[in-house]
Amino acid sequence: MHATAIAGDGNSLAWLLSQPLFWAVLSVIGGPFLFFMGFRTLYRKRQIMNIPRSTVRSAAIGLVEVTGKAVGPYTVVSPLSKAECLYYRLVVVQDPEKKFSNKVREACAPLYIDDGTGLLMVYPANSELQMSASHQLGSLGQAMDGYRYGNDPEFVQEFSVKPGDQVFVMGTLTENRWIRKPENNNDVSRIGPGFVSQAEADLLRCSEFEFLDSTRPSGEAADDSIAFDLQPPAILMKGNGPFLISSQSPRDVVTQLGRKSMLCIWGGPIATIWGLWELLIVRPGWIDSTLR
Repeated sequence: MHATAIAGDGNSLAWLLSQPLFWAVLSVIGGPFLFFMGFRTLYRKRQIMNIPRSTVRSAAIGLVEVTGKAVGPYTVVSPLSKAECLYYRLVVVQDPEKKFSNKVREACAPLYIDDGTGLLMVYPANSELQMSASHQLGSLGQAMDGYRYGNDPEFVQEFSVKPGDQVFVMGTLTENRWIRKPENNNDVSRIGPGFVSQAEADLLRCSEFEFLDSTRPSGEAADDSIAFDLQPPAILMKGNGPFLISSQSPRDVVTQLGRKSMLCIWGGPIATIWGLWELLIVRPGWIDSTLR
C-alpha cells in the first residue's frame, strides 16, 4: 500500500509538471523574485570589485580581499570524510520537517592565509562558502547523533578547507578582542573568537579514531618554518559587510556573479511576461473556471 501511495504521488507530480498553467503561475510569481535577486547579485559583484585587494602585509582594518594558501599550526578531523583539515562545515541541503538550520555543525583550528608577504588569521564562522563539497551523504547518520530530533534530513554536504588549499577571502579585518594566553598545553579552552585548541582537536580526533593513543598528540604537523601567532593583533572575520571564502580566483568569482546577475535580471521579466501572456491571452478562461 505504501508503494502504491508513492507511485500515486509520483504520477500526480508528473501530471502537475506537464501543465503549462502551472509553469505560467510559477513564472508570474518567480519572475519578480529572480529580477530582485539579479540586482542583489549585481550589488555583490560591485562590492567585490570596489573592496581593495591587498596583500597580507598591507591589509588595513576594514573590508579587505586577500588570496593565498591556507595554513595552520594543527588540524581537526572532518566528521564525514574523516580527513585532516583546518575547517569543516556540515550543511543540510534538504529537510522537509524544517528541524535543522542550514549550518548544522562546524569546527575550525587556527586558520591562516599565507600569500608570501605574511600570515593573516581568518575566522570562517558565518561566512558564505563558494567551493565544492568535500563529501556528501544521503543522511546524516552517525555523524550527527547529537543533533538528531527524530527523522534524519534527506541530504547533507560537508565543506572543508585543507592545508595548502588556495583560497580567496573577502571580509572585515578587525582588532583581536579575544587575546588570552593559554594556561598550558592541555588547555581545551577555545582560542580567539572560537578556534579549537590543539588539546581539544586531539580529543575530537581520538573520538573519531578510537585506535589512537589519547595521551599522545596527533594530527597533521605544521610547517616548522612558519611561526604561527595564536594571539595576533587582527583577525579577518564576519563584520558589517560581506564575508566570502571561495576556492575560485577573484576574477572567476566576479565573472560568475556577473553572469548570474544578468541571467536573473533579464530572465525574471521574460518569465513574468510569458506567464502573464499564457494566463491572460492564451488561457483567458482559467480564472472563471477556477472561481466556479
